[in-house]
Amino acid sequence: MALLDWPRHMPADVLAPGALHFYDAATAFRVGATDRQMRNALTQQLMGIKMTLRRRRLPPEVVHSLAQSLRALVGLKELEVDISFTSVGDHGACHLAQGIGTLQRLQSLELLLAGAGLGHSGCEKFAKELSSLRSLTRLKLDLSLNDIGDAGLRELSKFLRSNLLLQALVLDLNRNRISDPGVACLAQVVLELPTLSELEVALFDNRVGEDGARQMAATMRGLRKLSRLVLGLNRNAVSEAGVQDIAHALSSHSLQDLELDLSVSSVGWAGAHDLGMALSSLQGLKTLSIDLNVNHVGSAGARLLAQAISSQQGLVSLRLLASGNRIREVGARELSQALGSLRLLCCLELDVSGNGIGDPGACELARAMGHLAKLSRLVADLRGNLVGDNGERELARAVGDLPKLERLELRLGGNCRSSGAGPLHHELKNAVRKLQTGSCICDFSF
Repeated sequence: MALLDWPRHMPADVLAPGALHFYDAATAFRVGATDRQMRNALTQQLMGIKMTLRRRRLPPEVVHSLAQSLRALVGLKELEVDISFTSVGDHGACHLAQGIGTLQRLQSLELLLAGAGLGHSGCEKFAKELSSLRSLTRLKLDLSLNDIGDAGLRELSKFLRSNLLLQALVLDLNRNRISDPGVACLAQVVLELPTLSELEVALFDNRVGEDGARQMAATMRGLRKLSRLVLGLNRNAVSEAGVQDIAHALSSHSLQDLELDLSVSSVGWAGAHDLGMALSSLQGLKTLSIDLNVNHVGSAGARLLAQAISSQQGLVSLRLLASGNRIREVGARELSQALGSLRLLCCLELDVSGNGIGDPGACELARAMGHLAKLSRLVADLRGNLVGDNGERELARAVGDLPKLERLELRLGGNCRSSGAGPLHHELKNAVRKLQTGSCICDFSF
């Protein structure tokens, strides 16, 4: 074998069969015993492993060698593999799944294949190779930015049906041309998982409509043990009726963590009303995230949501994204009253950009935030409004009154201010500069 051919033919992994043949005889003699000892230790005693190969160039022989190495780790119980944006394609994903499918003791699997070039036929073979895994209690699959479609999701759902011990399931399926039939298959299978307590499904920018939302709502009603729910349906074809179905399904749960991503979903007053009623009925909620960017909530809808949020006095983390909803001064005032009552909040992210909020509304919001003494992280986006010097002054006072603040992100671009950089403009800059001299990390833009 020519010397220049060695890198191409040498096994990519030390555990690959025949790896020692690429050493000279003396070196092989010295390391042979150590290699056998290491091999036995790894294959029998290694319990968990994490491999990050994101954005790497992975030729087919490297993926095959990786799969062979994984196959040898028979004692593995936890596995994390990230080969996102590697373009391994259908064949590479199937080879990897073949290796993982032999790990019968595996209990936790995190497999990230975003942008890996996986199609619907490859997803079918991929799911079949994994179907031998029956001991999983935690599963995370990131198949975003592929093209699995409804057919691929149908086969993936069959794989999930065989994992009756699952307690936590995370599926990132963004941008995969998935529509209502695929979501219906997934919803039916998830409903059959008796021990599931944490469910996260991200379907950003697919083709899910009202029927798909209704199927997911029916599944949510049937999962009585859920403590954590994340549902991402932003940028789909979900109507307001579909959003209302989801809201009605929420009222039957005792969730601790809830995230709903419903941006660009035609949510108006009726949808906001039902979401508000559902949120008010939840007990024990600690973390809440709602993305309603670019909808039609308006000031009346904002009032209903604010009343619901104020009823959750135990919240420690709140993320409310309501950009481009025309909530105006009235809505800002209602939100400020709700925020001011949440005295246990440690993390707050608020996006009310592009809502026609002027100084009065900005001042109300600033005063409310200034009363949250336990805040350690604050993100406030007020871009594209009508905030002037008075609003900036109140914001300066608010951030200066937060003793435990460790992270501040403040966005004020695109607002109308008085001409020039007057003293009030400097007051906000000085407040941020004072925080930066301490332990607070600040990201601030006008």
